[in-house]
Amino acid sequence: MRCYADTACRLTGMDPKFGVPALVTITKRESAYNNPKYRVNDTDSNARGPLAPAGHWQNCSRGATQCIPTTFAAYHQAGTATTPYDVVADMCATINYVRDRYHVNQSGANFAARVQQADPKRPPHGY
Repeated sequence: MRCYADTACRLTGMDPKFGVPALVTITKRESAYNNPKYRVNDTDSNARGPLAPAGHWQNCSRGATQCIPTTFAAYHQAGTATTPYDVVADMCATINYVRDRYHVNQSGANFAARVQQADPKRPPHGY
C-alpha cells in the first residue's frame, strides 16, 4: 500500500511524507488493505440503487479507499485507470476528493487533521 500511495502522491502533487501515512491508514480501515473480501461494501449507507452488472448495488463503496462510483468519476485523476479497483487510481481520486471536500492543502500537511479516518492517532470515522 505504501508504494501505491507514494505513486498517488506523486501523480497528484501531494507530499508523500503526509499523504502516504494518511492513505495507508484509510486503506487499512476501509478495505483491510484492499483485501478482496472488502473491495465492495454491500452493507453501508451507499449500498443502494439498481444492481450493477457485477451483481452489487450501483452506489456501493469500492476499492482500497472505498470510493463510491460517482465520487471516483468526479475526482478521477487524468492518466490513471478508470476503475476504482485500481489502487493508484482510487487513491488519486481520494486525494482529489479530500482536497475539495475537506480542504486538505496541496502538500497534504493537514490531511490527518482534516480527515479523521486518515489519522492513525484517532479512532476510525467515516469520511
